Amino acid sequence: MGHQDFNFDLPPGETYVPSSDRRRALQALLPKEPFAVAPVVTDRAAWARWQDDPFGRQVLSSARELAAAPFPDYTDATYLDCLAREDVTKINQVLPLARKRQVAFLLAEAIYDQGEFIKVIGDDLRRLAAVRTWIHPGNDLKKLNYDLKTVEPDLGVVHFAENLALTDFVLGPRLPADVRALIRREIDRRVLQPLRRRIETGRDIYWWINVKHNWNAVCLACCAHTAAALLPDAADRAWWLAFTEALVRNFRDGFADDGVCTEGVGYWSYGFMNYISLAELLRFGTGGAIDLLDEPKMARVARFPESVELEPGVFPAFADCALDPKPLAWARLWLDNRQGTVDHATVPAPAGTDPFAGMALQSATEPLLWMFRTHDPRHPRQPALAPALRNWFENSALLVCRAGPATTRRFSATLLGGHNGVNHNHNDLGTFTVVLDGRTLVLDPGAEVYSFRTFSAQRYESQLLNSYGHPVPRVAGRLQEAGPEWRARVLVKEFSPDTDRMVLDLRTAYDVPSLRKLEREFLFDRRGAGSLTITDRVEFAEPAAFESALITPGKVAIDGARIRLTDGPAVLEAEVTVDGAALEISTDTINQPPHPTRLALRCRGDVRSATVRTVLRPA
Repeated sequence: MGHQDFNFDLPPGETYVPSSDRRRALQALLPKEPFAVAPVVTDRAAWARWQDDPFGRQVLSSARELAAAPFPDYTDATYLDCLAREDVTKINQVLPLARKRQVAFLLAEAIYDQGEFIKVIGDDLRRLAAVRTWIHPGNDLKKLNYDLKTVEPDLGVVHFAENLALTDFVLGPRLPADVRALIRREIDRRVLQPLRRRIETGRDIYWWINVKHNWNAVCLACCAHTAAALLPDAADRAWWLAFTEALVRNFRDGFADDGVCTEGVGYWSYGFMNYISLAELLRFGTGGAIDLLDEPKMARVARFPESVELEPGVFPAFADCALDPKPLAWARLWLDNRQGTVDHATVPAPAGTDPFAGMALQSATEPLLWMFRTHDPRHPRQPALAPALRNWFENSALLVCRAGPATTRRFSATLLGGHNGVNHNHNDLGTFTVVLDGRTLVLDPGAEVYSFRTFSAQRYESQLLNSYGHPVPRVAGRLQEAGPEWRARVLVKEFSPDTDRMVLDLRTAYDVPSLRKLEREFLFDRRGAGSLTITDRVEFAEPAAFESALITPGKVAIDGARIRLTDGPAVLEAEVTVDGAALEISTDTINQPPHPTRLALRCRGDVRSATVRTVLRPA
């Protein structure tokens, strides 16, 4: 549904149909009736305790506000208009609002059980059923779904289905029979029937089955919850859970053994949230016999936010990650709070920690898991671990450096190597970030506002996605290339209590035949107030242009070879020296939000060899 995302046929003799042995084994473990991670509305002891909770009151207020407003303009006309204009702005506004209504009305009705939202739930369902396809128009550019020539569930479709299935399960005793029947018809024709048919025939299988990023976990988790809550036949439920259990391995395989999410902490939240969701459904449904989180690699993935947190609440933004990303609190805390787990070293989370913060009410499973599948929802725990001086991720070539006990300022930095073919890739080999007193002053500027171009063949026309918008060199006028074959190689890594040093070979990130050498040295020093030195050494077979760069959201002041970067009270000074040429410094504004400043640290004239050294220190 993006560039080069294609459905596929399985070769003869290969199948994704779960084995009969696995289906029978699961059926023997699973409940005899449909089930979910939340109780039915008639279990008043479970639901009523949320009536006086701040989250319950917030949900009720939100549901009443939404019920007083008209159903969002999510119609066929809106869909067609987005395609005609090649502009997804409006659809991206109305789709989340429609999903929020689903979740808010479900939760408010279940918690308070007054019948207040039963009618609007039915009315919204009928309006939703009238829309020809629930797929995002950006994923249906040829209108094949709109014209009913195919049925392809995307992220939005499966979220709609999951929310409706949980509404049916939880509120079933309160819903009119015609509403429940309509829920089943719509889910069957839009998700379950077409997906199962393709799996059983091995033909035209949805591309997201095989991908190693968040689409796989999201779509499979939503399908699993939908089937478990909705299907009356136990054998059918076992088929779906066996299928999703087997194929979610692709999402697991998308993580290196070091636990890094190359999509950044924003997409870690979305993808891993749904992996948690599937894992807990299987664990709950099998009485703990299956636990997809009970393996060392996924435990490391679960701890990814702690591992890359530079300072309290500050995380690097790389790949298609929102600037100033914040991982979901509840997902970050999950391993230490889920029911049925062995006690380990934890401490109370800081006062004021609210696991419900950041929940956008787009997926019903998100609040339901925390409400009903944790030890004590209002008193969360967290690991009893202090931040390390550094975290080094060997497989991903990611280094996170933090201030030491004697460092007089809060000063931290990251360096990223790897390759340019990761999920939600930016061409950013050698990118680095610098944080001072909680402000990120040198950065990867994060994701662009998604458009029709973002996931097309024109993706790297974007200054935010190509290497121009990253603090990496431009070589002979060329930017870095896209694809896994363009990579950085770690030449040196030396770590001590005072300093962390790494050297990356960046020569194979650029398609420049005359480039003989390009090395980036990263030296992080914890002594005194702290400092970071970035040294780029380049050699050409024949003279060519060369420049390094800084990307900053702060105010810039240039005085000769000295640069002052300011963001509020945080001030970072950079001193630039060049061996082999004179120095030129120029500025440019990146042409997309958040419009950071690019400082080009340029060799004057072409060079055969040069060294550009930038020393950054707190002012």
